Amino acid sequence: MARRPRPAGRAINLVVVVVVLLAVVAAAAAGGGGGMVRVDGTQFVVDGSKTIYFSGFNAYWLMMMASDPARRGAVVTAFRQASARGLNLARTWAFSDGGDQPLQSSPGVYEEAMFQGLDFVVAEAKRHGVYLLLCLTNNFDDFGGKRQYVRWAMDAGHNLAAGPDDFFNSTVVKGYYKNHVKTVLTRVNTLTGVAYKDDPTILAWELMNEPRCDADPTGAMVQAWVEEMAPYVKGVDGEHLVTAGLEGFYGDGEHESKELNPWGIYYGTNYVATHQAAGIDFATIHLYPDVWLWGSTADEQASFFRNWTRSHVDATAAYLGKPLLVTEYGKFLWEREGSGASATKTQRNYFLGMVLDAIYASASRGEPLVGGAFWQLLLVDDGMDDLRDGYEIILPEDTLAASIIGNHSKQLASLNGQDAEALRRRANSHRKTRLGSSVSGGAGDTVLDLPRLLLIRFISLHRSISSFFSAV
Repeated sequence: MARRPRPAGRAINLVVVVVVLLAVVAAAAAGGGGGMVRVDGTQFVVDGSKTIYFSGFNAYWLMMMASDPARRGAVVTAFRQASARGLNLARTWAFSDGGDQPLQSSPGVYEEAMFQGLDFVVAEAKRHGVYLLLCLTNNFDDFGGKRQYVRWAMDAGHNLAAGPDDFFNSTVVKGYYKNHVKTVLTRVNTLTGVAYKDDPTILAWELMNEPRCDADPTGAMVQAWVEEMAPYVKGVDGEHLVTAGLEGFYGDGEHESKELNPWGIYYGTNYVATHQAAGIDFATIHLYPDVWLWGSTADEQASFFRNWTRSHVDATAAYLGKPLLVTEYGKFLWEREGSGASATKTQRNYFLGMVLDAIYASASRGEPLVGGAFWQLLLVDDGMDDLRDGYEIILPEDTLAASIIGNHSKQLASLNGQDAEALRRRANSHRKTRLGSSVSGGAGDTVLDLPRLLLIRFISLHRSISSFFSAV
């Protein structure tokens, strides 16, 4: 088929736009900096006061895979695939307590091969320009967690009657945990020669994955534990950020919107009070509305998502004044046996779009929600079938999900490098306007302020350029 001739002037204009876009991309990349990340109000900043936003993924398995030198290629592939989609944050485990593949086989006893696996993860993250959020233990039994710590204490002859939740108040168990913290933070990487506590590749330390406490539903026990452990971490490592690892469940404290919790029940944590603790630098939430509200309708889950997200953005702005990350989000791909009913990738991708749109809407307005990390990234690898949990995203196979995630990464990267103080003034102005208006400007709503309009024009130009080059 013959191609229609193009006016020469249009081609020249598009070339000019290409040059401008390349300059914008270069500026955004420079904004990422790569230095030690700090907090300035509700924003993460590098290089003094320049904003940085996080499009991330979870891959808890990185250390375990890298502990076998023959399988380290999988870790390299994961970082390469992630960075190719603009992802700049990986959340992963810096623990494996007891069990078949331990980092810490018993209190204070460490397996060097596993530690060298973590060394490799940190080195590869740095090489690919990806920050790390390193979690220090688990609330659940997977990879040991709090139950293993309590078992160690009981095996040593200590009488602990409350079960796994003794983790939060046993002096002996807290001593084990502090020793683990100190051992990991002061570890000198065998590949880079840099101590973890001095490595800017690490964004932050997460005290625990999803702390909960059945023994004290009010949240007081977890609160006291965080108030003790966050300053301890800061005492060992005064450079890096620290977060508690919460899912966002509200508790019995002041300013807690407990009626928004799934099914209205307590989980032993306080969102506001715990994130106000000394040493906690930023807040976190998780998003699993389909599992948390199992059996509910799609409309009910969407309503929960909107309320949950907006409530936490507003509470974080009003009572914390810190950044907020969605450190886990996902939709379970399931099939009900015998019924043919399933949650399809189309539904999963729609959910991804909702979450990422909410993050971008908040970030573009200077609000606290400034990034997230999907659960979980896996590879096409014969040894990874056992890691499939129904949430996995395999980027080369899930091409639409990869496109959604990649486009979001580009959008967030375009916001990097702003002055945090100027952004704070704009966010305060927007917040006053939104709160004073009868029209809601929620995290998922369409609010076409000037920056957003400019972004839409930018995307339109980008698509025009893509069409131009595809036809050349």
